[in-house]
Amino acid sequence: MMHQFDDYKNIHPTPHYQDTRGITHNGQGFRRTEDVPMAKPPNTYRIFLMGGSTAYGLGSLSPKGHLKYPVLNNNETIDHYVEELLHHKIPSRRFEVINAGIPSHSSHHHLIYLNQTILKYHPDMIILLDGTNDYFPWEKGYDQFRDYPYREWSHLYLDEPSLKAWVSYTGFWLYRKSHFVYLAGKKLRPLWSAIQSIRPQPRPQLDVDEALQNLDANADANFIRMVERNALILRHEGIVPVFALQPDLLFEQHKILTEFEQERLAEIIKSKPVNYLQFKNRARPMVAEKLRQVTAGVGASFIDLTDIFGAIEDDAFTDDCHLTPLANRAIAEYIGDRIVPLIVASLSPVRDKHRS
Repeated sequence: MMHQFDDYKNIHPTPHYQDTRGITHNGQGFRRTEDVPMAKPPNTYRIFLMGGSTAYGLGSLSPKGHLKYPVLNNNETIDHYVEELLHHKIPSRRFEVINAGIPSHSSHHHLIYLNQTILKYHPDMIILLDGTNDYFPWEKGYDQFRDYPYREWSHLYLDEPSLKAWVSYTGFWLYRKSHFVYLAGKKLRPLWSAIQSIRPQPRPQLDVDEALQNLDANADANFIRMVERNALILRHEGIVPVFALQPDLLFEQHKILTEFEQERLAEIIKSKPVNYLQFKNRARPMVAEKLRQVTAGVGASFIDLTDIFGAIEDDAFTDDCHLTPLANRAIAEYIGDRIVPLIVASLSPVRDKHRS
């Protein structure tokens, strides 16, 4: 499987994992073919891209979208395109842009991962690409250390023993260890989705005004603090912090949606609470402004990527938040143009002397 258990953040990309369709993890679990030496090679500027599944470069999670975009190759991810661009823009330096994205991870996981692993590799810059996983929680009293994906498994398996826990764990163990069960599960998943669509559950109603009030409080108590803490750690270590707000198919934007994207949008809306689309679009400027303020306050850079696909006529989205190679290239170019001045400034003799 592409993930293994991690002592500190629940999951980590499995070292040496390979999907023959184009996905490779190196020996450290980074999405990269070659291993990354802790000692940085001479004349090398090292950047880590952190984030969730969009940063990692996951294929579509839509059953129908998966047929068209099942996987993205290692050479179709944001980090790959940024590295290409920087070699072209600043040929005097060698650049490493390392994909440290982990699907389902949130901003508090980055705080853990930085201290656990990333800082040991002496990065010069960290780009944190986030948004979907923890920037828009509308539930009252949301706590990102408690309310995040995968934590349900921990409670199920480690709380009081139960028949449900035994059946679930046994099934998951067989899924991991048996080729037959693994392939059967993959084949039956579309059938299960089709059965669920026959008898859809009634969609809950979302009170947009109340949800926005909850989001305002949740943001200040959760991801804003994590962004601030991540930035302060990086600044303390002499590393350039860059935070980016990722695109989303639900956002109103200048891109003219393709037929494929319109179908995915309709599919997503049906799976969300009533009024979720209105909530997401009213929440977007609030989230962007909060990020803009907190990053400015700690000397970090902020890049808003939520409406940069206006010139793309083909598919940019494979589902609500995962992107096509074409969109990843557009993001890389947009980010690249904005980090080149930061890189040049960080390479100045005064800064190099200070860091030494």
